[in-house]
Amino acid sequence: MGNYAKAIHNLQKQLMELILESLGLNPNYLQEEVEDGSQVLAVNCYPACPEPELTLGIPPHSDYSSITILLQSCPGLQLMDRDKNWLSVPAMEGALLVQLGDQMEVLSNGRYKSVIHQATVNSEKPRFSIASLHSLALDKKIGPAPELVDEEHPLSYKEFSFQDFLDYVSGNDFISRGRFIETLKN
Repeated sequence: MGNYAKAIHNLQKQLMELILESLGLNPNYLQEEVEDGSQVLAVNCYPACPEPELTLGIPPHSDYSSITILLQSCPGLQLMDRDKNWLSVPAMEGALLVQLGDQMEVLSNGRYKSVIHQATVNSEKPRFSIASLHSLALDKKIGPAPELVDEEHPLSYKEFSFQDFLDYVSGNDFISRGRFIETLKN
């Protein structure tokens, strides 16, 4: 797992450079903050379920991170499209899935959207996944890149940190309050 975590961390840095460049930003934008950021590995096991239609592995959500890199053993990840339909993501052996999170939506001033997703279970076999969530340091505030704010694209989000997200989800009524990113919109 240590070698996997290091390899995924290096991949994340390369992907961040490409994403930032695609936004018209310097590929080294926030380089130090990315280097000093956090990586959280979540290893999930979803046992086979005799009645999968009655069970959800993980409810719908978006990740707080800048990007999430996911490895899954079999299908079960579903993404929500613009029409609020769930699309199943096929599992390909050895393939890594990359999802943008809330930090990237805020940084891009809404040009890129965080991915709403959920995990389902099946009746035939257990599903395993390793999600590697990459974000800036706990107290580092992130807001829209100034280069991405202009008259045509006004400031759309407030700054936030990973700590702000943790404070939000630690509340007792987190599920009923909805997605954290909705609280950041101007």
